[in-house]
Amino acid sequence: MDDECGYWKQNLYLLQEKAPRPILVRCNRRIFNKPAYYDEEFHGLIERPEAEMMLRNAGEGSYLVRASKRSANAYTLCILFDNNVLNYKLFFDGMHYVGEKRFETVELLVADGLIAMFIDKHASDYIKKMADEAIYEQSPYSQYNRNDEEALQPRTKSPKPRPHNFASFTFKIPHYCDFCRNFMWGLVQQGVRCSDCGFAAHKRCSEQAHPDCRPEAKYVKRMFAVDLSTLCMAHSVRVPPVLVKCIEEIERRCIETEGIYRVSGSELLPQQLVPYSVFRSLLQAFSSSQDHRERIKKCRIELAELNEANAYTLSVLLDHLRQVAKFSAVNKMTSENLATIFSPTIFCAGEKPALPQQQHQLLYFLITTPKVISSND
Repeated sequence: MDDECGYWKQNLYLLQEKAPRPILVRCNRRIFNKPAYYDEEFHGLIERPEAEMMLRNAGEGSYLVRASKRSANAYTLCILFDNNVLNYKLFFDGMHYVGEKRFETVELLVADGLIAMFIDKHASDYIKKMADEAIYEQSPYSQYNRNDEEALQPRTKSPKPRPHNFASFTFKIPHYCDFCRNFMWGLVQQGVRCSDCGFAAHKRCSEQAHPDCRPEAKYVKRMFAVDLSTLCMAHSVRVPPVLVKCIEEIERRCIETEGIYRVSGSELLPQQLVPYSVFRSLLQAFSSSQDHRERIKKCRIELAELNEANAYTLSVLLDHLRQVAKFSAVNKMTSENLATIFSPTIFCAGEKPALPQQQHQLLYFLITTPKVISSND
């Protein structure tokens, strides 16, 4: 499995996006004595061949729950993955589980399981070596510490070694490992986090972490190489302050500079501004119609899938690019040129990206059509 360019490694994120989605095989008959914590996925006492037939008819990712004939009050979760029917003992103690992880719903359990199995199928060798190949001194956490130490600590005194206090943690938004820089896949308990300093890592990566916990680092509001939603929540803002300040200075001092933005920026965000799932549907919406009004309508629907921080940041950035393009007679940066430069930074196009020309045309459309997305929405 080839690694990607850029600081944060997105290949596992892209795999998660491609994993099959859960398909509920509904039970259409009345089941007596059905446990209260099951819903339409429960089929009661049915034979394995019957369950398998229903799953295969429904397709990849389908699932159902059946009662066990071998013992009372025992239940089996059946899932179709990779054309194989998998059977798991299913338990409930207020939460659903088949292993260590606990889930509020059976659907969430299945979705997480499909992701885990899909990534294991396509990236097991990569996962086995990703922690071993990481260089701790180059890890995000080590760099955070180094930068914070220079800013906050006297250089004459080094902090005493202190082990991390790791515990299993569920990240509500896409998160990347502070050790190996890879995506932390799954929907719940994707890894561990130090309750003292906030160091987040895959469980295996955490086992190689150095005893360099600095609790004060948990409260340092980092600005770069941080998930956009996390950054905006930490600062209680809609758009990263550094972006607002940079735009203000550029528009005040050098918007007429010839060749401004001629070279694209580096990829420091864990994800591009428009993640793969949204980009894929957005490009399809853009390409599906030549009618201008219909194209606007379809693209607005897809852009509504962006989270708040990404949506506001994108709209502010597009407004800025429109301002830059107004001075194209002087700065030589037309909307077409800006679209060419910024499309790789804004769009996450996946492992097999769309043709560059398609990305450029899409961004050109967004720049030249303020009605699609606006910071005033």
